[in-house]
Amino acid sequence: MFESHLRSNPHRGSKLQTLLSAWLGLVALTLSTPAGRADPTQPHANSASHAPNIILILTDDQGWTSMSSAMDDNHPEAHSDYHRTPHMDALAARGMRFSQGYAAAPVCSPTRYSIQFGKSPARLGKTIVRGPNKVDHSQLSLPQAIKQVDARYLCAHFGKWHIAVKPEQLGYDLSDGKTTNSEGGFTMNKPAEWSGYASDDPKLIDHVTNRGIEFMRTQSEAGRPFYLQLSYYAVHSDIVYRQKTLDEVKTWQAGSVHKHAGYAAMMKDLDDGVGRLVQAYDELGLADNTYIFFVSDNGGMPVIPPRVGAGAPYEVGLNTPLRRGKWDLTEGGIRVPFIVVGPGIQAGSQCDAPVVTYDLLPTFTDLAGGPSSMPDDFDGTSLTPMLNDHSITTASRPLGDTIIFHFPHYNRVGLNEPHSAIRQGRYKLLRFYVSDRSLLFDLTTDPGEETDLAQQMPERTASMEQALKDYLGSVNAEKPEEDINWKTSGEGTVTTRFLDDFR
Repeated sequence: MFESHLRSNPHRGSKLQTLLSAWLGLVALTLSTPAGRADPTQPHANSASHAPNIILILTDDQGWTSMSSAMDDNHPEAHSDYHRTPHMDALAARGMRFSQGYAAAPVCSPTRYSIQFGKSPARLGKTIVRGPNKVDHSQLSLPQAIKQVDARYLCAHFGKWHIAVKPEQLGYDLSDGKTTNSEGGFTMNKPAEWSGYASDDPKLIDHVTNRGIEFMRTQSEAGRPFYLQLSYYAVHSDIVYRQKTLDEVKTWQAGSVHKHAGYAAMMKDLDDGVGRLVQAYDELGLADNTYIFFVSDNGGMPVIPPRVGAGAPYEVGLNTPLRRGKWDLTEGGIRVPFIVVGPGIQAGSQCDAPVVTYDLLPTFTDLAGGPSSMPDDFDGTSLTPMLNDHSITTASRPLGDTIIFHFPHYNRVGLNEPHSAIRQGRYKLLRFYVSDRSLLFDLTTDPGEETDLAQQMPERTASMEQALKDYLGSVNAEKPEEDINWKTSGEGTVTTRFLDDFR
């Protein structure tokens, strides 16, 4: 069903040489400096003979409130009132939760690009699943960066890829190939997509988990450091589950927010897969020198099935207390579960610093022993300071405490107007281009984005608007006029109903 390859690192073209020569100088300096890096019990620890393993578990369409435990101690009610995820809960309990963890985009493929290249979708030129793709696939990638730090690393990707070139082109040694949603059973707009159906291996959860366990065992026996990314197809549609799981779920009391039995069964099957993976991690004795990162590619479905409402409010959204969900830059569309487990990380800890998926590449290279600073055209930063000290509330990126999101597209099941967002400290601004309006929220007191402060805080609103405009201009970001639906949506017609809530 899948192609599997074991290949050496691809040849890097001349376009990378200038960047790599400067960056490798920093790597060489870091590796030649002891600086107390030999203690494997510390999150930033490494030496040439004791490189840590890194595992990234990437789930699909998993909302911030989808687990049976909350991501934020400040909002203990923000968890599922139906789903049961004991293995994910246990993973969170043995490590650190980032209460304000973000996917770089409200849809899957751009976030997956952000992970591989350490850059925002706006900079990369990939902000939507279909449509234009301006990504330079020859630029420095995650596995290439890790291997530049330590050539002994073997890198594998199993599961959903959803990038335009094969994983091997980006430096992976082993993979399932150039997979998309279809391998996970996505049929799109067929009745069973949302009603659900049974399968012996729903969403290929067993396949992905087994491949990961086999890879961990092989590398552990060989004594070779590894990077492993497991990109599960769940819980993206179609809704698929084991029949016995559904039978069990139907005995549970449905919640007032989450009540779809098939979806809850699919979530439980995914949770069981994560549990098997972590069990193997423990049995192989990897906990002393292996980090596990757990994150979703975007926020959860706003409702099931999705509705064409042009931003009209949902009476009860699946990401409550966050607003809306997948396809939108509201908190429900981009805030996701974000968990880190590993040596030296305090069990049961929570960090409130806003972090984003394009922070993963610099974090992984830092943990592997490379420099914590990245080239100037990287948007992410290493999260190792927060792993050492969960009280840190601000990540130091090239733009300071700023995170940029960009979705310049019409989408009928979303807000249906091109928009962007900027997060600075406790504040977040949503900018709507066709309506020519901005909304400002204080996420510390208003994570549900209910109260617009733009009129009350005009100077902050103007400052954040300018910072957003400057960044998007500096990276030549896609414009709304380049949206694949621009002409069919009326070439700039205001179609959203979302702003009616903020008159």
